[in-house]
Amino acid sequence: MPAPTPEPQPPPPRTLALALQGGGAHGAFTWGVLDRLLEEESFALVGLSGASAGAMNAAMLAQGWARGGRAGARAELDRFWERISAAGQLGPIRPGLSARLFARWGERIASDRWNVDHAFGSHLVEWARRWVSPYQTQGAETHPLRPLLTELVEPELIRESGLRLFISATSVRSGGLLLFDETQIGVDHLLASACLPHLFRAVSIDGVECWDGGYVANPPVVPLVAACAGADVAVVTINPLTAPTTPEQPTAIAARLNQITFNAPLLTELRGLIAQPDAPRLHLIEADTALRDLGVYSKLVTDWAFLCWLRETGRQTAELWLAANRDAVGQRATLRTAALS
Repeated sequence: MPAPTPEPQPPPPRTLALALQGGGAHGAFTWGVLDRLLEEESFALVGLSGASAGAMNAAMLAQGWARGGRAGARAELDRFWERISAAGQLGPIRPGLSARLFARWGERIASDRWNVDHAFGSHLVEWARRWVSPYQTQGAETHPLRPLLTELVEPELIRESGLRLFISATSVRSGGLLLFDETQIGVDHLLASACLPHLFRAVSIDGVECWDGGYVANPPVVPLVAACAGADVAVVTINPLTAPTTPEQPTAIAARLNQITFNAPLLTELRGLIAQPDAPRLHLIEADTALRDLGVYSKLVTDWAFLCWLRETGRQTAELWLAANRDAVGQRATLRTAALS
């Protein structure tokens, strides 16, 4: 009697690591990208890296992963951004009424409707950053996000997730990179990675004063590639890499300068990796078109309608990327040098 034909087995999941750029409230775009990618069971997630908001997204994903796998990671990200919105509801910068109303009615909104660079609150923040230091307005232990992160972050779960995790911070005195992995990350490390110096006092880690990691590694890609050997690495960007025209208005100039500043470390890392003879399989999930018109100060807006718009925009961007590149993961890189020039 012939032996029964064995059932065909599905191919093993393809390993994927994610490097998450920072950008304040615009990190909700990455929340949406992650939410969609976590639905994709053909990928086995093995590692994460991030700076600033990217670091917080990475930590929350890892923590939720330890708690309940893919579903747990999605739920943890939802909870984090809901709490961020609630904590910032009294912030000085608010999106326009028309944008909030359209969002409430379920209408898709052009990104320029969320641009708040000309809002009164934005001018107030701009004035304050020139004349008022956080050392004049905050106590040594009164970081505005500390109570929330102390409540939400569970370092032991991050360590137990089984995912490699790297987040960056900048040494204030040396200007060098400080890198923390999953065995080290706690509340202070996340605060350090997201410490914009005109908003917050420097955060001390083992006696080293730290500022936002986005200045030197946004996000750290090289250590993620080294730790997740053989895995594809997808970089999720928030800051548009290119501009269609040369900006002429003051707010547009400031926005483009901000983008260039926070993209420079990433571009340096990616160019170096692509130039290697055994270059890793790199991919880019970018917000170039979707977030181009948002300006600088919407990065400080935590209005729930705005965060939900960013999340949905991130999900749609991930969906388009998957449609074009799903089959390439595990086979070939889709990031080309031309995209970085």
